[in-house]
Amino acid sequence: MESSSYLTGHFLISGLNLVDPNFFRTVVFMVQHNADGAFGLVINRPAEHTLGSILPKLAGGAALDIPVYIGGPVQQDFLFVLYSGFSGYTQSAAAAQPIPGVIFEPATRELIRFLVEEWERMPPEDRPKIRLYAGYSGWAANQLEHEMQEHAWFTHTAKPDIIFHANPQTAWKEALSDKGTYYKFVADTGYIPSVN
Repeated sequence: MESSSYLTGHFLISGLNLVDPNFFRTVVFMVQHNADGAFGLVINRPAEHTLGSILPKLAGGAALDIPVYIGGPVQQDFLFVLYSGFSGYTQSAAAAQPIPGVIFEPATRELIRFLVEEWERMPPEDRPKIRLYAGYSGWAANQLEHEMQEHAWFTHTAKPDIIFHANPQTAWKEALSDKGTYYKFVADTGYIPSVN
């Protein structure tokens, strides 16, 4: 696969024929895609947990109420973060910025500590945008390319407003509709019309 066709910074939007329950009607934000494989986070699958419920030993504070989403079926005991940026915080060496306005980072102790301490001090309207994810979605070398050939996924340039949407459960329909009129019809009806 040529480097220009790698999908870092894109959405994978599950196709209508993708019935795997881990990915049914999901949008995956591709954090990294290269010759070695691909890594991404499902952005629209709530976990019905909060930061405080999965890390109960943390001291109290508003950050403990931040919801957690299922990033994918792999290693769900690992926590990952997408955020718009924190003033006064030094990112770890593992941080990456796949698109402008969205920073990816594993949930290191330093990041969680900073979040718990600083979130409480910030007025709600000044808090940066953030999403927490348990687990991730991963593909070995050439695995995603095979799935693309099988038309399992639509692709679209990722957008922060969909990642950080107030209701991320609408992401599948919004991301697909954002591709254009044809795809909006697919999202609204769940049907792919024939093209002559």
